[in-house]
Amino acid sequence: MNSLPFSRRISALEEVSLTNKICTFIAEQLGVDVEGITINSHLSDDLGLDLLDVIELTILLEDEFTNGRIKNDAGQMEFVGDLIRQLRQ
Repeated sequence: MNSLPFSRRISALEEVSLTNKICTFIAEQLGVDVEGITINSHLSDDLGLDLLDVIELTILLEDEFTNGRIKNDAGQMEFVGDLIRQLRQ
């Protein structure tokens, strides 16, 4: 059987869990259905956010998940996946 080692499976589950938590948090903040938010959702085109909305969302995500350690400029983030990658760093 060709499966991942236990520690890698836990890590993969943690990543999926974090992604789900972040997408749920974003959906709650925007008042939309979480099913409509994926890592490929474009912050502007799909979610209708302007630059100030992205900055505000970034600050909320920092406070909720990282205690203010997102280092990337919010203006450089285009997709939900960009936000998630920054939160994981």
